[in-house]
Amino acid sequence: MKKREFLKVFGVGTIGAIALSSITWGCGGTEHKKGLKNWAWIHPLESSDPSHSADEWKKLLTNLKRWGIDSALLLTQNSSIISQVLPIAKQVGVELHAWIIALNWPDKTTMKEHPSWYVVNGKGESSVDKPAYVDDYNWLCPSNPEVVEFMKKRVLELCTIDGLAGVHLDYIRYPDVVLAPAHKSKYNIPQDDFVHPASDYCYCEVCRSQFKKLSGVDPVTMSDQATNQAWLNFRYDSVTNLVNELYDTAHKSGKVLSAAVFPTPYLSKFRVRQDWVKWKLDYVMTMIYHSYEGKPVEWIETATREGVEALSGKFPYYSGLHLAQLTPKELGLATKLSLKAGADGFVVFPGNKMSEEYWKYIEMGIS
Repeated sequence: MKKREFLKVFGVGTIGAIALSSITWGCGGTEHKKGLKNWAWIHPLESSDPSHSADEWKKLLTNLKRWGIDSALLLTQNSSIISQVLPIAKQVGVELHAWIIALNWPDKTTMKEHPSWYVVNGKGESSVDKPAYVDDYNWLCPSNPEVVEFMKKRVLELCTIDGLAGVHLDYIRYPDVVLAPAHKSKYNIPQDDFVHPASDYCYCEVCRSQFKKLSGVDPVTMSDQATNQAWLNFRYDSVTNLVNELYDTAHKSGKVLSAAVFPTPYLSKFRVRQDWVKWKLDYVMTMIYHSYEGKPVEWIETATREGVEALSGKFPYYSGLHLAQLTPKELGLATKLSLKAGADGFVVFPGNKMSEEYWKYIEMGIS
């Protein structure tokens, strides 16, 4: 299984209930009740001709604006894509954020120069040498102070770009402890719903030392590694602390910080150690990709409500909806259910695949 295919499958990528009757839609975009906002995760275009690419970007962003999308999360490997797209986004009135892959960092130079930055599983295997699931599932450890500084530098570099609204974190988590049902069956990965050492992270020297200082116990010696609450909390807190540092970094530069997370508070903690309800964020986007969990479209309402209620208005909540899993009619239903459950709007993935047909059913669903 190739990483590009694997990551594609994985989705790379609350201010209370909103009364549907209070939402009005204009032909040039949206007129919002305060707090309502719609987003799109978008990938870089594949055109090799810069002049053609500029025209394609203008067409895509103009259409997204017409289809009710206010803000775009642009997948960003370096600032050159931002410099190309940002002037066009400004021209058409779409707010632009830099979407970055955070801790999944299969960079050969970094792995060679800083192998200690990478997570280690319960068998003592580094993700540099023994990555889980696919060959370049190499992950940085959020507990490592050097990794924290590295991530702050990445965010700060983007925050210096004038006119960029903010930074959006994806893969801000540990490797998957337990895969979603659809992933296990699609790729024939034999895995039950129990935590196993090969996919349980992180037992690097930094994590072991930090946890021992807090608890007096080296986690490798524990008989209940999979269920020990203090050890679980340590991993949750490691990601939370990193996010909070990045939030402060972004805000010092006048930018906002958002994040893509797993679909519900429970699943996020269980699968990837994300306790995102406790994070400092300006916005959260939950990847409510129902098919991966073997759920019907209606589950989107359930998942949204769980997240909205858990946040209790701490920061705005947006339901992430996967176009590949939804027909246009189902997307209309999904957006309606999301708003009914209290979301402040929705995020479509990928925005590059958004169409007039999808928009027609969104309008029908929320009218």
